[in-house]
Amino acid sequence: MKNTFIRNIVFLLVLFLSRIVLSHGTVIITNAEHNKGYIDVKIYDSKDTFLEEDKAIEVVRKKSKKGEVVIPLSKVHEGQIAIVVYHDEDGDGELKTGFFWRPKEGFAFSNNYQPKGPPKFSKASINLVHGEPVYIELNY
Repeated sequence: MKNTFIRNIVFLLVLFLSRIVLSHGTVIITNAEHNKGYIDVKIYDSKDTFLEEDKAIEVVRKKSKKGEVVIPLSKVHEGQIAIVVYHDEDGDGELKTGFFWRPKEGFAFSNNYQPKGPPKFSKASINLVHGEPVYIELNY
């Protein structure tokens, strides 16, 4: 009886805390290859400012963790946005690129968008719904 009571209390606590974490926008980054460096997330709400880092409406930098990294958003709750993510493996704050500006570090866009040329806001944009997490898989 006592064990069931404790189990129910723990369940309710987990349920309550998960609602708090997911009550604002939440981005879940999957496929992080290792723990080195940081995961950088930049959010844009306009094609006019898309990829202008100083004009992102929210910027989050979090220590990388192999597998899945949860990024809680504090400013963005819902609406039309585009999310840009990269794995800053060496922690220098810049995305390393190679021949034809092909990224050498993990990167991704919302909407599972994989551009063949210059990235476009319209192809990367999604409708962020209050309380629903967005999953983005890193590409290496």
